[in-house]
Amino acid sequence: MNLTISGHHLEVTPALRNYVTSKLDRITRHFDQVVDVRVLLTVDNMKEKDKRQRAECTLHVKGRDLFAES
Repeated sequence: MNLTISGHHLEVTPALRNYVTSKLDRITRHFDQVVDVRVLLTVDNMKEKDKRQRAECTLHVKGRDLFAES
């Protein structure tokens, strides 16, 4: 599984990297053939505090592409 974690207006620290990796380890319970995972962590300068931080994840499993954001 290839894992790419990048940050936009954010430095990806080892603690963030470990947190993302631990959450993505759960994926292997449901999908045994994960090919590629791309994670983008973003901090925007918005007035609404609860919408400033965003996490996007694109998973490429055998035969499908899955996308999630929060």
